[in-house]
Amino acid sequence: MGFSFPASVSFERLQAPFESASDALARFDERLRSSPVAEAFVLRAHFHDACAALWRAGGEFVQLEDLVLHDAGMDVRTPTHELVRAHAVLLTRRRIADREPGWALTTDGLASLRGAGRPHGAACESTTGSGATGEAAVRELDEEDDETILTGEFAEIDELLARTSRVIERTQPAPLKRDDSGLVYDEDLDEEARFAEWRECLSRTRNLPPLMAASVALDAWEEIEPLQRSAWLGPLLAAALLRSRGKTRQCLTALHSGFRHARYRRVGRDDFESRLVAFACAIETMAKADAKELDRLMLARELLLRKCKGRRTNSRMSQLVDLCLASPVVTVPLAAKELRVSQQAATTMIDELSSNLRELTGRGRYRAWAII
Repeated sequence: MGFSFPASVSFERLQAPFESASDALARFDERLRSSPVAEAFVLRAHFHDACAALWRAGGEFVQLEDLVLHDAGMDVRTPTHELVRAHAVLLTRRRIADREPGWALTTDGLASLRGAGRPHGAACESTTGSGATGEAAVRELDEEDDETILTGEFAEIDELLARTSRVIERTQPAPLKRDDSGLVYDEDLDEEARFAEWRECLSRTRNLPPLMAASVALDAWEEIEPLQRSAWLGPLLAAALLRSRGKTRQCLTALHSGFRHARYRRVGRDDFESRLVAFACAIETMAKADAKELDRLMLARELLLRKCKGRRTNSRMSQLVDLCLASPVVTVPLAAKELRVSQQAATTMIDELSSNLRELTGRGRYRAWAII
């Protein structure tokens, strides 16, 4: 059974904004396909969307610089709760973007993402996969070791892999416990029933165009509120829907950033038609902003690559340029770690690029640079 709109919805009012948004999104996706800075744009978009997700979910502000350093394991201060949550959004976006286009909306994908919404869960997933899969792999290795005796180098490799799996299994962080006190979350809320209701609504959008289907799915998510702890997952699933329907092929749409740039702010008195129009306007605003960001990165790349001309073949300067494009913020320790050079060499190369980079901290130590 397909989705049916309420009688109060005017398709004449929906047609113009959705066509305009669809055209803008398609043009940007095509530009991204042939752009030399496409990979850098996608990597930076993950960070921007993770910060925007926390702002949209509860008005929490996360510094982009702190998120970049936390992701690299180079925190300059103790991570806050908001920073840890933003990092969970970042990891989830990467998981969805790295998998097949339709994976996030499958039964297994949704079950995995609901568990990966917690920071520890995401970390464990990225290291060892799901717990059941890891335990099954270890048991399978143990049974094979008991039944089969391998000789030579392959036997040593298999034994090393088995020991590594056992060590990871023992040292992985414990999953976060559910808060049943009722002070933070409503213990009477039936998340399974609400999530099933949202999935039913999602299944009824197959007869709609991709952009309108994503808007209906996201609106249903925010009306039903199936998850208390991971409300930010809804826009990621809507972006995954656009990708699975072939509307976007080169990147996972940053819907959180789109709503942050848009003028519309959702309130409870808005009707269904107004919310759909606001979604289309946010998509168009996001596509135009992303096109400007792509132009800015292209110009910055041309200026930075001029510094690489006439250098030795083993120079790491071109790799530093790629790092500056891919990462919103670059520090000396981060550059030294990524390029595998000393901090003194990283400082020298950054100083040579400083005319095209902006120093953000204004300090003499613990400085950070970015393409502005």
